[in-house]
Amino acid sequence: MKSYIKALSVAAVLFAAQSQAAVVFNCSGYVKNVFSKGNNTYEVRYSRYSDGGFELEPVIIYPEQTYLLGPVLEAVRQSKENQVKYTLVVENRDSGSRKCHDGESENALLAITKY
Repeated sequence: MKSYIKALSVAAVLFAAQSQAAVVFNCSGYVKNVFSKGNNTYEVRYSRYSDGGFELEPVIIYPEQTYLLGPVLEAVRQSKENQVKYTLVVENRDSGSRKCHDGESENALLAITKY
C-alpha cells in the first residue's frame, strides 16, 4: 500500500511539475465531510483526530477530479464507522506551502487512499 501511495505521489508530482507554481504533498487524517461549492466543485474537510478536534485545511475537488467524489464519500463513511485514517495527496495551487494547515483553502485533492 505504501508503494502505491509513493507511486501516486510521484505521478502527482510529475503532473504538477508541468505547472511551475504547483507543489504536491501528502496529509493524513480522518475524512469528516464533503460540501458542494457548486459548479462540480466540492470541499473536503478532515482532521488528524478521529474524535474531531482541530480540522486541517480543507481540500478542494475541482471539476477535473470529480472521479474522487465516490472514494471521498466512502472515506467519510469509513472514518465515522470504523475510525479509518486516510492519506490525501494534495496540490497547493497558490503559494507553494507544503503544510496541511497553511491558512489557505485552494489546495486541490489529487488522490486519496487508506493510510
